[in-house]
Amino acid sequence: MLLPNHTATNTRDQEPTRPPLLPPQLSARLTPTERIIMQALLSGQELTAIAWKLHRDIRTISSHKQRAMARLALTSNAMLYALGALLGPPLPAEIAARRQLLAPRERLVLNALLNGHCVTDIAHQQRRSVKTVSYQKRQLMQKLGLKSEVGLFALEPQQARALMADWSGWSEPAIAG
Repeated sequence: MLLPNHTATNTRDQEPTRPPLLPPQLSARLTPTERIIMQALLSGQELTAIAWKLHRDIRTISSHKQRAMARLALTSNAMLYALGALLGPPLPAEIAARRQLLAPRERLVLNALLNGHCVTDIAHQQRRSVKTVSYQKRQLMQKLGLKSEVGLFALEPQQARALMADWSGWSEPAIAG
């Protein structure tokens, strides 16, 4: 089973185990396969890695992801990443300090991503090619030392909260915390 990146010691086999990110009230809405996939996505794993680990086709994993997002009322990938950031541990302070390393255009891309825009939308808004914006996204993630989009939203938890403010899942007391 794929689980988030937090670690705790499992004394039985001496490998780290990871507590699930998804609260039980949300987890209960999903099938077992959807639960595994969503836990992995919320912890920042990529679809291709999940497909490989589960020995499934990427299209199958993507279909499970879409159904799970619909069941959880997550209407965009940005909402998924923001939820992962809010449920996961905070980023180390040194990562936030690296923001000063970003070029002005990379900062624009970062801000647009944190506002819930996808690379294609950002490219259209800034009248640049999708490849250019995609490259800038990869560069800024590398400069910040982030491996996933969940990390981008963990960089700005207040922005993640703003993006999730109207999400129906927050009605559960244990989630809104």
